[in-house]
Amino acid sequence: MNKLTFIALLIPLLASCGSVSLSQSDRDYTQTHPAPKAFDSKRTEYTCATWTPPSPPDAESHLWYRAATLLDAKDWRMNKQEFQDMIVLYEAAASRGHYQAINNLYLLYTHVQGSTGIMYNPLHNRSRKWLHYGLDKNWAMANYWLFDALYEGNAGYRRNPQLGLAYLQKAVDLGVPLAQYELSLIYDKQFNNKKVRELLLSCAAKQGFSTAMNRLGVIYSIRGNLKESLQLMHNAVRHGGEGGGEAALKLTMVYAKDKELMYQFAATPSNPVREAAYAELEKALMGTGTKSGNPFYTFPRLDEVLPLPPAKTHWKGIYSAMSKEDAAFYQNPPDTAALAADILKRGIVKKEEVYWSPRPPEPPEDHGL
Repeated sequence: MNKLTFIALLIPLLASCGSVSLSQSDRDYTQTHPAPKAFDSKRTEYTCATWTPPSPPDAESHLWYRAATLLDAKDWRMNKQEFQDMIVLYEAAASRGHYQAINNLYLLYTHVQGSTGIMYNPLHNRSRKWLHYGLDKNWAMANYWLFDALYEGNAGYRRNPQLGLAYLQKAVDLGVPLAQYELSLIYDKQFNNKKVRELLLSCAAKQGFSTAMNRLGVIYSIRGNLKESLQLMHNAVRHGGEGGGEAALKLTMVYAKDKELMYQFAATPSNPVREAAYAELEKALMGTGTKSGNPFYTFPRLDEVLPLPPAKTHWKGIYSAMSKEDAAFYQNPPDTAALAADILKRGIVKKEEVYWSPRPPEPPEDHGL
């Protein structure tokens, strides 16, 4: 799973979660808490439960989080210093209980990461720390993290796929859209149950999970439900993320003269303005061969400036589709290096506690004489 699949959802303010200690990594949650209801592969009924993640505890921690995402979006194009600054910024926000920062840290520390020419090994003690923090706070999403840990053997947990599926099912029942999407894939690939797959995709799509919208849009287009397919793909773009970027690419083909892979829309009139707008959105989210995109972008004003036909377009570039706050932030981004340096100077996090040592270079292969 790609870490940038996870996009921020801004919601009503909750209380600050307080400080966090490394001692939270020194235990096995499954040994101290009762297991959830066992996963039932024959279950076919799921209600579309919804979940609202905790909101940022304060403005400063949210600024740190957003600054970290500017670096995170660069992915492997970050240099070593930018990579370390990203960790400092995320850790500072997480130290105040910032949910989105903690979510991204769990993903970063769990899966192998890289910056320009450098690779970093997973840090199980740190991913485990944030996993347990979320579980202790009863965050629904933390059940998904525990599924990931058990199903794949991440965060220092012994691999236990069946117990992992039980936590995934619990996360679904608590309304986590990523869990709904993940379980839809399992019903599709492992149990060949298309009905439940589509039910769970619909649940995730209703909560604005762009990857589910994009996938469901493809299914509908194959069936000939073109109006519903267009709406789903358009909404996926509005919510951003990799799913939004993939949907934007499909929509460029829908409105092009050559429909390419979107041949189902052969009767849809080409529209150069819409084609160019969706192409711009796709590049903004996914990047190009030489420039990173930013899957953290969202476009809540998309229906105002690029509504679906027959409405007229008022497109003035990607910033016209963002909220005014986001447009101002991304057009005048903060100095991430200065913010990270200030965090270290103030002792909010200590460099030695958050520094991530690069993986030693691989020795050259000895091919003999």
